[in-house]
Amino acid sequence: MDFRLTMLFCFFVIAIVSALPTEHDSGLREKRDVMDSMKNAWGEVVKTLSDAGDAVVHVFKPTEKSVIDKMADGIKGLAQ
Repeated sequence: MDFRLTMLFCFFVIAIVSALPTEHDSGLREKRDVMDSMKNAWGEVVKTLSDAGDAVVHVFKPTEKSVIDKMADGIKGLAQ
């Protein structure tokens, strides 16, 4: 009986100690949160630069017809 009571007591002590956060664990949690924030920020920077690069490409190589091309097509349509 003594052995079972001792084992039960040890189990409860281990469970309580493992459930309580320590100063060391909170420091690791804060570092992990900072690293996650940095990764998210870096992802946003990459996305912004990608969008800016797409905008620059569209300036020099537009996907739509320019105003001059539209006017030329209109004049050709009137002439025919």
